[in-house]
Amino acid sequence: MPADKCWLCKATALPIAEGRPAYYQCPSCDLIFIDQNYILSQDEEKERYLFHDNSLDNKGYVSMFKSFIDKAVTPYAGGVKKGLDFGCGPGPVLSKLLSDRGIEMEHYDPYFYNNVKFDGKEYHLITATEVFEHLRRPDQVLHFLKKHLAPEGILAVMTLFHGNSDFTSWWYKLDPTHICFYSHKTFHWIAEHYNFSILYLDSKNICVLQNSC
Repeated sequence: MPADKCWLCKATALPIAEGRPAYYQCPSCDLIFIDQNYILSQDEEKERYLFHDNSLDNKGYVSMFKSFIDKAVTPYAGGVKKGLDFGCGPGPVLSKLLSDRGIEMEHYDPYFYNNVKFDGKEYHLITATEVFEHLRRPDQVLHFLKKHLAPEGILAVMTLFHGNSDFTSWWYKLDPTHICFYSHKTFHWIAEHYNFSILYLDSKNICVLQNSC
């Protein structure tokens, strides 16, 4: 795929933030993505994830997820009995917190929990927290999530939105595993093209989508 081809909508993107690493911004869906030459290998990426303290002992990490549940799950997924934590990382903390609230959770991560059998499965809740910024093919992942989300099911996403600060000095892109970035415009594009309704979109990092079919 050409370096400037948008990873989400396939439009031709424009170079921004000159220097290294190089980035492109899509004029159609507003996705910002890194030049493919700067993407880490899978081994390098996994090694960095292992440095994260993603555990129930990390009070700040747990507090972040409790806040996410209060904002993005409880108001929109009341009564849900079965869910999927997509991209849970080495410590499926969110799954545990949601399980404690009565939701039967499965958790999946390509590096740490990749033995889930998805054939024929649909979930009424899918969470993806601090996941979308790591995706090399967000288009394929969205097709996958759409396929496994039940009608009127909820997809709750957390990823820091670009556009709230100068991208050239934005701290969030300094993590080399963060390779694509979304804005309000991006999520409106996703909703339109994947037939979702936006139930909640805050100014910082949360979008709640509902499957319209």
